[in-house]
Amino acid sequence: MERWVGLLSNKRVIASVFLVIMSILGIVLWQLEQKVTSQTLERLSDQLSLALNNQLEKERSNALRYALILSQNTALSDALEQDDEDKGFKILSKGMESIKVHTDSLIRSQVITSDYVIFARSWDNSYAGMPLEFHRPDLLYFQTHKNPRSAIEVGRKLGVKATVPVYHDEKMLGFVEVVSFFESTQEYFDRLGIDLYVLMDARFYETAVFMQENPAIGKEYILANPKYTQSDLKLLNKIDFKTLKHTHVIYSGGRYLFFEPMKNGEGETIGAFVFSLSPKQINAYAHSDEEDIAFLIHLSRNELYDVMVKKSLDNGLFQSVYDKELLYLKDTVAPEDRELFLQEAHERLDSYSKEELIGIMLNYKVTKEIKGEIK
Repeated sequence: MERWVGLLSNKRVIASVFLVIMSILGIVLWQLEQKVTSQTLERLSDQLSLALNNQLEKERSNALRYALILSQNTALSDALEQDDEDKGFKILSKGMESIKVHTDSLIRSQVITSDYVIFARSWDNSYAGMPLEFHRPDLLYFQTHKNPRSAIEVGRKLGVKATVPVYHDEKMLGFVEVVSFFESTQEYFDRLGIDLYVLMDARFYETAVFMQENPAIGKEYILANPKYTQSDLKLLNKIDFKTLKHTHVIYSGGRYLFFEPMKNGEGETIGAFVFSLSPKQINAYAHSDEEDIAFLIHLSRNELYDVMVKKSLDNGLFQSVYDKELLYLKDTVAPEDRELFLQEAHERLDSYSKEELIGIMLNYKVTKEIKGEIK
């Protein structure tokens, strides 16, 4: 007993025991903090991926809508069949201007001949007559398929390309195409204060001739962002991409970096999307009481509901993607094409049963009534 009392009265022993206890507590707390951080980063990675794919789907869908409508323009088809490039350019330019007036959207469209030569471009007609075959292997898809296609593809420049084949009496005249370069997706994340970097695999350097002046990121990628700073390049060039691809999130250069692979229409990986967030953003997210995506990504429950409604419309109500997109663009058709549009819409809707038409009408109505009320 006296021995224990002596030991407890020894300040050195007390200090040693205290340090041991504090060390154990520190290790336990550190392990708990690491576990929380890992769970937080994993959850955030999933949500960033969901938000990105949602925005990319919007870009693909919007491009496809306009391409489908343009493919039904008889005057444009006639110009293509007659090989009248000037007429084709005038029709495209006028159509895109009409869309801009009615929707305030800048749309880039082009027409490609069946032998993969640029016929006309709405934004610049100086490339008319230029062959595309080497730069657009994705167009070979239409040698065995007639369905429209909208996907991220590498051409002279990386971007979303919605391509619709144009036929006359079963003969393919060429393609109508609408392209975008991730502008709306980047703007979306910019508004959230999240840096999004679009990276193309460096192996496409020879194909993407309009990106050969873009900065190289190590030996793996070429930066596709039109705007960037030296700080961006410094951050990106310090990334260990082998580790990032494996873990999907790393801390580097004072930022948390999240990785999402980029795939083309064939499911082939052709690049990557990299998100960059500050520790302050991560910390705010980790201490949020929110259980869903709305805290950082700001997808409201209304928007999530709209996504689900869109999936329902895609999968359950329309007989084809063309029918759905045709109706979505009813308010943006140019006056001179209105009669042709109404004729086409009437022919398409005539194939639906009364019950199917009621279902489409009710879903549009429900969407409008519910939006803004879900909390």
